[in-house]
Amino acid sequence: MSNQEYNGWTNWETWNFKLWIDNSEDSYKAVMFLAKEAWTKRRANSEKAFNSKLSSEFFKTCASNELAKELESLANDLCEESITFETGFFADVCNSAIKLINFYEIAESYLEEL
Repeated sequence: MSNQEYNGWTNWETWNFKLWIDNSEDSYKAVMFLAKEAWTKRRANSEKAFNSKLSSEFFKTCASNELAKELESLANDLCEESITFETGFFADVCNSAIKLINFYEIAESYLEEL
């Protein structure tokens, strides 16, 4: 099941991670704040670097990359908080599942909500 599309998402792990974020109002609001921050930061940095207005697709790609990194960090933090041991079966399963999550796809979906 891990490598098959699931409910319109890359795989079950991607769908499940987004589902858990969306089902918690606090988590959802925090991620949307990160999305807005990534969009604003990338747009400002890009305009400074190129001294011109760039396409919204370029901004979206840059912001998606930044937000995807933030989401992956969040997933790793949640895994560490949930597992009492740094090694062992459950730590391996959690870390393996995180590697399958398409954080970029999730980031794009949050940026589309802005």
